[in-house]
Amino acid sequence: MKTNLIEKVKRMSTEYRFGDFFRNFIAVVLGIVITFAGSDLIEERKIRNEVKDALSLVKDEILLNRETIEELMEQELFEQRGACYLLQYKDSIDKASPDSIEKYGYSPFQSFNPIYIDDAMEMLKSSSLISAIENKKLATRIIQTYNTIKTAYGSFGAFMDIKLKCIEKLTDRAEVREALAKNKLRTKMQEWNFYFTIPEGVQAVQQISYIHSYPRKMYGRYMEQIDETLAAIDEVYK
Repeated sequence: MKTNLIEKVKRMSTEYRFGDFFRNFIAVVLGIVITFAGSDLIEERKIRNEVKDALSLVKDEILLNRETIEELMEQELFEQRGACYLLQYKDSIDKASPDSIEKYGYSPFQSFNPIYIDDAMEMLKSSSLISAIENKKLATRIIQTYNTIKTAYGSFGAFMDIKLKCIEKLTDRAEVREALAKNKLRTKMQEWNFYFTIPEGVQAVQQISYIHSYPRKMYGRYMEQIDETLAAIDEVYK
């Protein structure tokens, strides 16, 4: 009887220790799982916030570039209008409005060198956050939009290059250099009255008037794509 009691106590003790061990083991495993799951969630949220912050900078940068592109469009339209106005009076410049000649007479000689900004995009790529953008279609759209921005700057650069090469042909003429050196051309009215007596003068202004046939349409397409990308960023990361 005594022996049976001892064995029973030992058995109960063993069963209790095993059950206690099992419960503790499960608790430890669950603790580890919860810790790792929580850590993963924290890391995911951190990366998501970093992507959101980076895209906010990208959006601001795209907006800045868009504003510049719109200014480039307006500048090209202005120069095109100016060239057309000058050509209208190329044979009778004295009949043109002195104010309009002053307004448009400088633009053929002006040079603009807009600065393409892509610092935020480069940061996004170098930090590998671009691969963390869950919406891959959006990531692709952003890359394409920066290519569009670069193309828009290139279009204006081509306009400037062609224009300035034409003007260079005019100013390289000996009679033009002499007139400028002797300060014979004191007003824009006098300048254009003189420039239109030289073939290179007429050719330069004619070229400016149609380097791009429809600047508003061309730049408008660039800005339309930019606007679609900005809307897509807002939609995904409100």
